[in-house]
Amino acid sequence: SKATVSVLNCSAPLHPPRTHLFRSGAGCGTMHHVALLLAVGGFPSTAPNMNGAYVLSETPQGSGANEKFPLSYKDYPRGVEYFDVYSPPITTLYSQVFWRATDPVAIPEEIKAKYAGKGMAVVGFEADQVHVYENGTEARVPITVAYNHHFEVTMTGAKSRVKRVKYDGPHDPRKQAHPRAHMGHGIPDDYYEVEDLAPGNALPTSQHFGGANGGEYRKSFHGSAPGYARVIESPDTVTFTPMQIDTWNRAAMNNTYPTKFVAGPQPRNSLARGPGAAHSGLLECPVTTRLSRVVDGTYKTAERGACEHTIPTAASCFAAGPKVLGGTGTKFTTRTVANASLAPGCTASVASRGASDSVILTYNSEMSSTAACADGGASLLAGTTQSLVRMNVTLDVAADVATLVLSGPSDVWFGAGFGAQAMKDAPWAVICEATGNVTERKLMDQDPGKVLAGSLKVVSNTVANGVRTVVATRALKGAGADYYTFDPATAAVLPVINAVGSTPTISYHKAKTPAHLSLLPVAAAGVCVCEAADMPFGHAKGTLAYTPTSQPADVGAGSVGWGNSCPAAPMGSLLAQGNPTCDLRTYVGGQIACHHMWSLLDADQDIPWADQPIEYHLKFRFWVQPYNESYHTNLQHDVWGIASPVEYDVPKCNATTPGCELRADGTWVHTISGTFTGSGRLAAAHMHCHAPTCLSMALYRCPASVGTDGCNAATGELLCRENAIYGAGTAAAFEEAGFIAQPPCMWGGEEFGLEEPPTVDGYILHSVKTANATEGHHGEMAWQQVLLF
Repeated sequence: SKATVSVLNCSAPLHPPRTHLFRSGAGCGTMHHVALLLAVGGFPSTAPNMNGAYVLSETPQGSGANEKFPLSYKDYPRGVEYFDVYSPPITTLYSQVFWRATDPVAIPEEIKAKYAGKGMAVVGFEADQVHVYENGTEARVPITVAYNHHFEVTMTGAKSRVKRVKYDGPHDPRKQAHPRAHMGHGIPDDYYEVEDLAPGNALPTSQHFGGANGGEYRKSFHGSAPGYARVIESPDTVTFTPMQIDTWNRAAMNNTYPTKFVAGPQPRNSLARGPGAAHSGLLECPVTTRLSRVVDGTYKTAERGACEHTIPTAASCFAAGPKVLGGTGTKFTTRTVANASLAPGCTASVASRGASDSVILTYNSEMSSTAACADGGASLLAGTTQSLVRMNVTLDVAADVATLVLSGPSDVWFGAGFGAQAMKDAPWAVICEATGNVTERKLMDQDPGKVLAGSLKVVSNTVANGVRTVVATRALKGAGADYYTFDPATAAVLPVINAVGSTPTISYHKAKTPAHLSLLPVAAAGVCVCEAADMPFGHAKGTLAYTPTSQPADVGAGSVGWGNSCPAAPMGSLLAQGNPTCDLRTYVGGQIACHHMWSLLDADQDIPWADQPIEYHLKFRFWVQPYNESYHTNLQHDVWGIASPVEYDVPKCNATTPGCELRADGTWVHTISGTFTGSGRLAAAHMHCHAPTCLSMALYRCPASVGTDGCNAATGELLCRENAIYGAGTAAAFEEAGFIAQPPCMWGGEEFGLEEPPTVDGYILHSVKTANATEGHHGEMAWQQVLLF
């Protein structure tokens, strides 16, 4: 039937194919009425499944579930009906990520009216991605064209509402306080929150739908056993939050079926770069050269000797340099070398005296090097910082000359104090007055202090364009206790204060501020930048920051917080295995590297086919029936992770790789496991893992008496094992080679071939995940999405 769907649409006009047959209204915040050909099945429906046949994983005590269970929704007891909902358009270019909340979509009026003031039991749903054309026809979009990394779908009712929240990056305190920001897939910066308008209502006022919600989503069964459902009162709106990755090679592939996958350009860090790869390396979310790691932590410099704790990676070096040496206006360039004649790890220098505001950070991967920091001591150091006063200092160690260049406004006094962060530190200071007078002072707390005998030789004192510049020299060692001594052995980070006045001669300052000045070796081996304390593997936190290129098509921006945390054994096995996903310093790919509109190509790779965006929609079919209190048990969604807690890197295995085993057929298999607790009774389990590496996930329960250390696959009772089903590689829909379906475990009535729902209350749970590790894969998932009551 034809239904009018209200879409809160704040996006610009998009390219064909069009979904919209009619549109009225204009402007962000206006409800646009978009006529779509929405299917609404009659009750009871006799329609087939939207995506064809499904398969279940048999539980150990189940009996013929795949024969007895109503895997065709039309066969559900008490009858069902369905309605379809389409997301607003998703538009991307090759290599771009789409990950944000889309505007709410109203469900068909026929369904809304039928369940107004009543409970609707959602017994299951199906999902796909489609082009919808102006004549109302549809065409499925292959997953090799647009990869669904994951989705979240929320249905709200008349007693709840969604409100849009735009977070200001990963450090926004509102996002930091959000419980979902630090678990699972996290939340994007553009997000819709659900507000319950009737707390304590007898029936749920909203429902969240997920489970097998990634690359496996189209052919994985998303239903529950008869008598169990997701119940919602007075449903009226659906909101989609998809993460989609554009992998469509416009030059060699159709964007509908049939098509054969042909890889487009890949970044260097892709693990699927070979010409015969069955999938695009973009779907792994590799860390590219458009991204930089900004590692939280404390750092220090070493002007002699060696670091006690060497910075272990180039990314950490390039993030640490600006934190330690980044005076206002300082620019940084970076390079990576393997050189036994340089100190290992991170060093900093400047190219010349005239370029002392541009720091060169060098990461030397030759960790066996015994070379000293700054080659044992630099003979020429220089640095510049721009604060209220521009300060440039050069130390010529051989000539025993310190050259100071101070610049400030010519019509008022200005000055700088050295080796201090406040006047109460009583520093030696240089004061430049509008009269041309240059004095040296010993400052006091909130007091100009006393004038000192001159130790400076003023080389020049000039005014140009309203700026006075004073150049002066003196010996490195101060003339007495009241004078600052410039020590090359501790000069890498020099604290300073500076101020400007409102009068020609010194009086109370108009403005003051602390700063620091980095004095670094000139055209020589750099001082070392070191970790202030050893940061164990798995403890580095921070952000990934995206730097867009100059290509107009590259509209990515911003940064994303690092939320990964790998628990120690027996809660997880990744930390002991040294998996790179546990630590920001070693992170090489996964969901955190995928953010809205980020391109997954390297910075020197233009986004190709920039004039050929793709536009499509997610399509969800909800199968529902009237809620009956005596028949339906409402289910709650929960998630259990054994990775970081969700994602991890599958290594390319060899005989020495932890967690790896070579099977008789020549396949390398990598295994991880974890132990945890849960609560409730299981009605369904969806093991969320991604193609093309997922093999299986298994869930066990152990009596509490064995303890967390004793719970494992040998001591536990198997509750569920799911083995991924791979596409046949034919031209048929959903049969793409290397992509999977994940058959869920179901519990319910014996007449449907199911076991009684098991309780996990009071038990210890253990999960085991296996992956094909003949080749490596970034960003695999180990996420158990369960429905409980």
